[in-house]
Amino acid sequence: MILLLLACVEPEHGRDPVTREAPPARWQFLVYMDGDNDLEEYVVNDLNELERTGSGLGVEVLVQADRIEGYDDKDGDWTGARRYRIVADHDPDVVSSPVLEDLGEIDMGSPDTLADFIDWAATEYPAEHRALVLWDHGDGWLVTGTAGAPPPSIASDDTSGTVLSIAEGDLAEALEPGLAEHGRFDVLAFDACNMASWEVAHAMQPYARYMSAAETWVGWEGFMYEDVLAFIRDNHAADGAELAMEMSRGAVEEGGELTHSATDLDALLDVSALVDELAGLGIGSAAASDVLLAARDDAQGMDRWWEEWYLDLGDFSTQVGASEDPEMAAVAKELTLALDEAVIGNFAAEDYAWAGGLTILFDPLPAYIELYSEGEGAKWSRDTRWDDYLLGVEQGAGG
Repeated sequence: MILLLLACVEPEHGRDPVTREAPPARWQFLVYMDGDNDLEEYVVNDLNELERTGSGLGVEVLVQADRIEGYDDKDGDWTGARRYRIVADHDPDVVSSPVLEDLGEIDMGSPDTLADFIDWAATEYPAEHRALVLWDHGDGWLVTGTAGAPPPSIASDDTSGTVLSIAEGDLAEALEPGLAEHGRFDVLAFDACNMASWEVAHAMQPYARYMSAAETWVGWEGFMYEDVLAFIRDNHAADGAELAMEMSRGAVEEGGELTHSATDLDALLDVSALVDELAGLGIGSAAASDVLLAARDDAQGMDRWWEEWYLDLGDFSTQVGASEDPEMAAVAKELTLALDEAVIGNFAAEDYAWAGGLTILFDPLPAYIELYSEGEGAKWSRDTRWDDYLLGVEQGAGG
């Protein structure tokens, strides 16, 4: 069985099909494509888009794709999950890449499933640099699919009824095993709505150097996979920062998405420290809290139904910086500068030209604040006092 799988790998792509002792590829590009839900109809489309460039010339493109019955019958109407090494092919209707493993029905919402995919790829197709794309619905930090929440989740598996929750720690649990064995990802990217939030970025900082995600909803195109892979193939010296910026740029400028940003997750730590400082001022003074609440009312949200759920952090910081409270204004201006340093690539359609690249929750709804504050994966709440400030506002304290 192993020899049959290796025979599918062409020697010209830099791998010896028998000894597998060739040097690592320059880049490994992973896509965790969860179509075990109402996004099934997009799975075959994006597999074919990946095939327009494919693996080779120092790039290994590996996909774990899952489908469900009832939404799409293309490519033989297969269901369950498959692992592919993507090879170049220009047939828009047929996925020609070899199926390395047919996994059958698996739970894409299980941390173990994602961890196994990451370890398999790193072991079988090692590379100097690694990028991971999480492909599905998205709703920012919550990602649990509870009733009344914004769009369902990241890695929502309808067959199993599970999701990977950031707040509850599922995504961190999935990424933690590979951290010790294979190190941080160079790029963690979300082909999903609303994932460019300060909370998500802060929670993912231990696991990746750069993040690429959208503040707004993501439409049909998402990432321009053909162009992204061509960029990696043609720019062997490209690093994680350049790839994250190119992914975000292409999504907006070529794909027509509304927003997309690339964030330096190490530089984001300065942003988090200043969010914490603002929160501390708001907790300690009713007047300071009033400044924050007024700025929330004046700042723009990224979603018309959930404006205070996805409040643009850059616009919020600008509003606080314009206040007459000198201490609050000074901290906010530092926050604006830190955000400019952390968001290394910020792209937006004309209607969102004001967007800063990351959102923040400023809506202390009782239904969600406990998870936001105490969830196993709520690293933003362990490291800052922002949740404490929100709890105070919800309870009527601090202004």
